[in-house]
Amino acid sequence: MLDITAAQQRLVQGLIGQRLPGVTAVAFGSRVHGWPYGNAAKPWSDLDLALFGLASSDALALAHLRADLEDSALPWRVDLTDALDLSPTLRALVVQRGYVLQAAPAAKEATPNP
Repeated sequence: MLDITAAQQRLVQGLIGQRLPGVTAVAFGSRVHGWPYGNAAKPWSDLDLALFGLASSDALALAHLRADLEDSALPWRVDLTDALDLSPTLRALVVQRGYVLQAAPAAKEATPNP
């Protein structure tokens, strides 16, 4: 479960699905209920997303997604990270405890179960 409204979740999912339909997007950090590190989300806390299955050809779409999220009505920032840029320990924790916002069947790396 995420500490965002259903409308905010639909907005984030829609933008990800429009720009990067072939990736798996997993929320982690303070906005994920039960996240083992840190405190509960504050109203201004960002939403951390790990993206699994990004390809170098996705760079332009990723830039557009960042701009779309920045220009959206969301009251907080969305931090997008290529899952391969996370430490192996954090990546494993994201897989185990993260919240899947978008699952892609052709992801290039093992992804969490939705």
